[in-house]
Amino acid sequence: MYRTPFFQTKNNDELLVLISSIFNTSNDGLFICDKNGYPLLFNQALLDISGCSPDVFHHYGIFEIVEEGLVPTSCSIVAIETRQPYSKVITYYNGKTANATAIPFLDSNNEIIFVVSNVKDVTDINRLHEELEETRQINLAYQKILEQIQEEVGRSYQLIYRSKNMHEVVSLASRFAKNDSPLLILGESGVGKDVLAEYIHQKSERKGKLIKINCGAIPEHLLESELFGYEKGAFTGATQSKAGLLELAHEGTIFLDEIGDLPFSLQVKLLTVLQDSKIRRVGGTETREVNMRVIAATNCDLHSLVEQKKFRQDLYYRLNVLTVNIPPLRERQDDISALLFYYLKKLEQKYKVEKKLDNYILEKLLDYSWPGNIRELKNIVERMYHMSEDEKITLEHLPFLNLNSKQNRAIQDMRKKSFVKQVPLKKAIAEFEKEYITQILRQSSNLNECCEKLEVSIATLIRRKKSLGIQ
Repeated sequence: MYRTPFFQTKNNDELLVLISSIFNTSNDGLFICDKNGYPLLFNQALLDISGCSPDVFHHYGIFEIVEEGLVPTSCSIVAIETRQPYSKVITYYNGKTANATAIPFLDSNNEIIFVVSNVKDVTDINRLHEELEETRQINLAYQKILEQIQEEVGRSYQLIYRSKNMHEVVSLASRFAKNDSPLLILGESGVGKDVLAEYIHQKSERKGKLIKINCGAIPEHLLESELFGYEKGAFTGATQSKAGLLELAHEGTIFLDEIGDLPFSLQVKLLTVLQDSKIRRVGGTETREVNMRVIAATNCDLHSLVEQKKFRQDLYYRLNVLTVNIPPLRERQDDISALLFYYLKKLEQKYKVEKKLDNYILEKLLDYSWPGNIRELKNIVERMYHMSEDEKITLEHLPFLNLNSKQNRAIQDMRKKSFVKQVPLKKAIAEFEKEYITQILRQSSNLNECCEKLEVSIATLIRRKKSLGIQ
């Protein structure tokens, strides 16, 4: 029995509906246009991948769509112009990436009848490849850092750094370690002034101990006896003689931290020790010679204190023979990862539990301004380690870092801006719009993300960029 072929039983309208239905079952974007680039058929997948609305393809040809900046490019245009198949990887303005192929169909006269394009979304595949490669690179970098840290841990002193400016500091400190001149270490609180003092002492040839004292942590009425010692009966409660810290530093190094907090009354006595290399205990008459290296440290501006008559000028010049200035952690970002993994490794060794870091942890830490410097970093690492319930440390364990990010500071700066001169309202609105859109663009990884934040379409964003002259 003869049966009429299915397609011969349908008229053109029915066939068009049927083909459109078939088109929309495909996960790939499908697009057919005529020789002039005007759309004949397209499916929903194409709209999803390209980020365009149906109205765009209903009212414009592919040449106009590209010219208006609604899509970055089109393989169909190249196929029409060359009459040859053409393929290209296209990243659309909504952030999606696709492998696009356009094939022209020709008649017997070698004229184009129509062009069929296939657009395959490879965003997730590319993202997975990028994340895999990024993870591999991060792991290699982390492994290298860990190996270097393991070498550091075995030494008698530990200076963990990778930055160029910190390398210059350590090189300078190594040279200064070879002499006995007084040394002043400058830097913000928490940058590691005491660690550098330890390093200098270890690198020196002094056989005595490193004696540390924080001049701001001991009450003034006790500080003199702590520094110089006392004889039996010198004051109530002095039932026996005691050597002071300066005396204990004989043949070694005395580290006077927060020297700017040293009481003015004791500054002249310390100056005498530096000049004569002799000390006398409280309540005593005998002088004792001390051979010691003096290293002082402060986060204060001593020169300003001198001008305010709060610090003796002669003592300042005696201490400031050699100077090392440790930059804050925010100015040596290369050290952040090294310090992060050093402290993490120390915690793992102590508690016998290894923890892995989320890939974005380091990015957040690098974006932080670190007002507390290394001391704050150590605190945060310990906090993250103990706050994570399993073996993975994630971004949720950094709830407060976003408050001080460079990105948020930029937004705050923009909000604080005011117009310094009167301008027409229309111009003022345009200036603000340009600045605001530019700021959101910088904060977004792609145009699609920017559109979501601004709550506008891709076409509107592109049109406003062009109108406002935003690059």
